[in-house]
Amino acid sequence: MSYFLRTVLKKRAEVYFLLPVLLFYAISYFQRTGIPGTIFNQLQMGLDINAVQVAAFGAAFIYVYGTTQLFIGMFVDKYGGIRVLTVGGVLFCLSSFLFPFFNNLMVLYLLRVVMGLGASTIYLALVKEADYRFGHKNYSIMLGIFLVCGYLGGLFGTLPFEQLSAAFGWRKVLIVIGVITVVTYLFMLFMKRTIPPEKIKTHLKLTLRPFLAVMKNRLSWQLTFSSAVNFSIYFVIQTVFGKKFLEDYAKMDSETAAACIFALTLISVVMLLVSGVISRLMRNRRKPLIILSAALCLLDTALMFVAIWFNFPAWVFAFCYMIYALLGGISVIFTILMQEVNSPETITLSTGLLNGFNYISVAVTSLLIGMLLDCFAPKNVAAGHLVIYPKEAYLTLFAILILPTLISFINVFFIPESYGKFIAGTKSASSRNLS
Repeated sequence: MSYFLRTVLKKRAEVYFLLPVLLFYAISYFQRTGIPGTIFNQLQMGLDINAVQVAAFGAAFIYVYGTTQLFIGMFVDKYGGIRVLTVGGVLFCLSSFLFPFFNNLMVLYLLRVVMGLGASTIYLALVKEADYRFGHKNYSIMLGIFLVCGYLGGLFGTLPFEQLSAAFGWRKVLIVIGVITVVTYLFMLFMKRTIPPEKIKTHLKLTLRPFLAVMKNRLSWQLTFSSAVNFSIYFVIQTVFGKKFLEDYAKMDSETAAACIFALTLISVVMLLVSGVISRLMRNRRKPLIILSAALCLLDTALMFVAIWFNFPAWVFAFCYMIYALLGGISVIFTILMQEVNSPETITLSTGLLNGFNYISVAVTSLLIGMLLDCFAPKNVAAGHLVIYPKEAYLTLFAILILPTLISFINVFFIPESYGKFIAGTKSASSRNLS
């Protein structure tokens, strides 16, 4: 930690530049967290749409965000994080500002697609800049700080966003956030003049070879699968149907349900900070936390099913949400281990692969959940009226989710330990280490 502090004090210009970038990242996290989950009912009634169409607001953002991570990683490696972020920031600003002014569904979906494309440049640019500006020794600490800032943006997308939307309407709130987004971007452009950009790697061709090397690694897919299962369940609860479930089945009012999602996000922020420290105290062991994460996901999903089946009180579901929150915090360990089972030259690409598939799984899961809920939707609900989904809908949902969590739990035992080192091509990586 002392080495990290000394490095930060020596690089004040870089730190000042990162401040608006981190705010930019927090805003992008708000956009993927607060919409549609926090205002699910408002969107459904205000636009007179079904659950699938509401979920599509999240999916439109997440699909493009996830699928472009790999390609963005290639551009970041060649041109540097600052250049890529400068271009992507324009797309993110324009779409964020324009979104609340439209009613047409196709236009709204298109804006969410553009927003996701712009946001996809922010995270990987931060990952690259952290490694380039502050050195790999400080990388895990910097990554934790970045993710905490992002989750704080997600935190604002829960109860605060719900309260502001209830008081002023979601459109007015998003207009203000759009203005803040533009101002933040302009401030970032001003601050980037104080630091030299990374040199363009003219020798580095935009080739698929490094990408294919990561893709051919069996461990990449094992980690990606378990990470995607854990993250998608956590994230769709946080951003899509978690609040809706608490209102429909647990009979919480909107403010109380939003407070539960707020607490879920807050615990994830704390766990992000704690998980890295725990791993460090365990001599940089990653596997115990990954096994814990998969086990919690399986047990918590099974508990949700049992609680719905036997009509447990509302506080049980709130407790289950807090357990799911731990999964979001441990996700940083999956990211670090994903890098360590591949070569140091593919840090950005391996991160992009994991992060991309995490969010693609979120998008697919969101739409499937929307389709499932609509199968149980009450008939003859008048246009503009609230749709309340029955117990059977949510019971079926969590019954289905138990299977992938069980497979994920079994899978993590066949992932080797890295002890904080790059193990690609070593015996540890090729053997099925069950320690």
